[in-house]
Amino acid sequence: MAIVRVELGRRSQEQRDAIIKGITEVMVANGAQSEGTQVILYELEMDVWGKGGKTFTQRAAEQGIKLPH
Repeated sequence: MAIVRVELGRRSQEQRDAIIKGITEVMVANGAQSEGTQVILYELEMDVWGKGGKTFTQRAAEQGIKLPH
């Protein structure tokens, strides 16, 4: 059994599904059983996650990038 935990910013449900599927496929390719593989996505708001003294919300705004809600 494998449990994979991933911290990331908000994603659409379509993206979440693809991430879970892709991670499961990698684990299976490396010997895990598909049904024994659990993937847990921890989605964080970009205004509570920072780098270099700025939140990712601030960094995105400075670059003209619109973040998903």
